[in-house]
Amino acid sequence: MFSVEHLTFRYDDGTLALDDVSLEVPRGSYAVLLGANGSGKSTLARHLNGLLRPTSGRVLSSGLPTDDPRNVLPIRARVGMVFQNPDNQIVATTVADDVAFGLENLGLPADEIERRVDWALEVTGLLAERERPPHMLSGGQKQRLAIAGAVAMRQEALILDEATSSLDSAGRREVRELVQDLHRGGVTVLAVTHRMEEALDADRVFVLSHGRVALQGRPREVFAQAGELRRLNLAVPDVAAVSAALHAARPAISGRCLTSQELLEELHRALPAPSSAHPAKAAPPLEDRPCLSAPPVAEVRSLAHTYLRRTPLEHIGLRHADLTVREGAAVAIVGPTGSGKSTVMQHLNGILRPDEGQVRVVGVDLAAPRPNLRRVRLKVGMLFQNPEDQLFEQLVGDDVAYGPFQAGWPLDKVREHVRWAMQVLGLDFEALKDRPVFSLSGGEKRRVALAGVLALRPDLLVLDEPTAGLDPRTAQDLLAAFARLRAEGVALVFVTHNLDEVLAVADEIVILQDGRTMGRFATEELLRSPEVLERHGFDVPALLELQRGLRGLGYDVAARRPSDLAAALLEALEQEDAAGGAAGWARR
Repeated sequence: MFSVEHLTFRYDDGTLALDDVSLEVPRGSYAVLLGANGSGKSTLARHLNGLLRPTSGRVLSSGLPTDDPRNVLPIRARVGMVFQNPDNQIVATTVADDVAFGLENLGLPADEIERRVDWALEVTGLLAERERPPHMLSGGQKQRLAIAGAVAMRQEALILDEATSSLDSAGRREVRELVQDLHRGGVTVLAVTHRMEEALDADRVFVLSHGRVALQGRPREVFAQAGELRRLNLAVPDVAAVSAALHAARPAISGRCLTSQELLEELHRALPAPSSAHPAKAAPPLEDRPCLSAPPVAEVRSLAHTYLRRTPLEHIGLRHADLTVREGAAVAIVGPTGSGKSTVMQHLNGILRPDEGQVRVVGVDLAAPRPNLRRVRLKVGMLFQNPEDQLFEQLVGDDVAYGPFQAGWPLDKVREHVRWAMQVLGLDFEALKDRPVFSLSGGEKRRVALAGVLALRPDLLVLDEPTAGLDPRTAQDLLAAFARLRAEGVALVFVTHNLDEVLAVADEIVILQDGRTMGRFATEELLRSPEVLERHGFDVPALLELQRGLRGLGYDVAARRPSDLAAALLEALEQEDAAGGAAGWARR
């Protein structure tokens, strides 16, 4: 389907994005592109349907050279593409019209267009939004709309560039199942992703680094090279990480398991039944946790909000939301796409004002007729879902310094805060302060945008999908920066669809559904009772599924990270060895 021969590509500013890349994607196969931010994944994907043309080398798409202008329309009729930012491909004024746009350009009969639009909207969960304007959709709904427009075309190949990055866990599962169905029907799939578990669906995985193919092979072959992946700023699936750690200490356990089911079957074979139970330490109740009994920074009570009230486009964003964020705490807001998460966030710094209910942030009542918005904006920093859109100055240093300058601070104080903010996020002040913003990689842009928020030293940091689209290493660095900020007393409230990220960072989890707060839970509660997530319609992360299976084997462990889980299980096994109750385990 795709043949790439010694492809080299430079952007107009001289940036070398691809350097002598050669690979083949057979017709009917399922391929995945992995790589750190800036490795060239999206650039390569855009060559496969003729959006970009090689500086040198050749690309054949369905047998047609992409550098021949006469082939552009035939190639795009056969190869569909879903971009990372859905706003880049939404063109119509209603959801249904947007899905129909490509079909109309193919000249299909009206009744066929209608059938395909309804089918595409149904399989992507957007049928109820058929007549809504796309700009009124949530970020995840826009992502579904972009996917609907692509699958409705029923083309020979489908390219997905981080197409599930803004979807909730159920939405990601539905899209993966849809793509797998299309693949079984003969569609060639090439997916660009940073989610390692999505690569398990592939026949072949290509790993790019600095514009070159660094690794390739079947998923099991690629993920067996954990050290090399870490060197490339990538990671392995959580289960694979646990499997490898257990194998290193206990060679009788296979180190090549990729799914929780595989590893549980392996452990059931390899591990003896414990001579006694190994209970995990009980978590303190939510209200007894120190960081959740500190004074509140933000309180939301019975909040309701309706967009475009009293117009034909009226849409209820929130019905009844409750939330408390305390000093130094990290609170995660989770829920299905369109449940009102971003709407809550935008009330926390006064972008939206309450229609009903109360919102009190850093001591300011935002439901009052004339609230002190200046104080709120100085004390509450907000990072939007696409933080790159917050960058508008030409140079990095000027962009980070914009907020402090607007606050009227003296130059020496501005410089001190800019240096501190960049340092916290791992950005070299001297090397980057005079660098053009447009020359940064995607991960660097996100950290610069956050530095501009941090430079004001906020008491509360509000983050909407902070790690979406970031490679694993960059995401881990960002989470480590959040930990440093919390140590300095900054409170965090963040929206995310990544439940593994929630487990690693949050003290408390607030579940939103249909504009309502359905519950609040300490993270440790979910470690012990993942069925809470299932009751609210979430897929249980592989790490929690694995821990639930281990409890079934008699090893009652609860851990937030793969390394902690492996360590806890190994500790339990060492206790068995010491007690002599492992039926010769030590000799095995």
